[in-house]
Amino acid sequence: MKLIYSTPSPYARKARATAIETGLADKIEMEDINPWADPQGYRAVNPVGKVPALIRDDGPPLYQSNIVCEYLDSHGETKVFPDAGPARWTAMRQLAAADGILDASVLNRMEGMFHEGDAASQKLIDRQELSVDEALKQLEDEVADLEGPVTIGQIAVACALGYRDFRFADTDWRQNHPKLAAWYAAFSQRPSIADTNPEA
Repeated sequence: MKLIYSTPSPYARKARATAIETGLADKIEMEDINPWADPQGYRAVNPVGKVPALIRDDGPPLYQSNIVCEYLDSHGETKVFPDAGPARWTAMRQLAAADGILDASVLNRMEGMFHEGDAASQKLIDRQELSVDEALKQLEDEVADLEGPVTIGQIAVACALGYRDFRFADTDWRQNHPKLAAWYAAFSQRPSIADTNPEA
């Protein structure tokens, strides 16, 4: 298998962290690309041109981070997607909150990059930041659910918080979310998060 990623991408980081947590990292070829450069042939792997993408040995390539993560989970030694039941729905709720933070954050970053100054929509930016704030509030209120065996929910939350630090360092999410900050400080010591830190 080959996992195609970009170091700054939080979605690709989620897949890389999952590969580590499931015990597959040493069995997967890793290729770091710049998707914005549209490398020749990459659209044949992922037609939407994003990362991550997984070239499989047993079928056509997979793309979209959660699908890649679930495939890795199905082949790993350690599972991060809980079996059907309450633990799975807790993890999936965390995954949804984390992806909501990422989607809103990336959209705001793109708005700032492509519509500079007065061309940027402050209404759009404010709405996305509200989504980030509300998702962070949910995670703060439910921080106890982030304890226990590692799940895709925990991985996704850590990658989302890391992305806020990486791209929105001027916004202090920790001040209003001390319990979440404490959880993240501990969880980010795991090799899956520490070794995939884009700032490392």
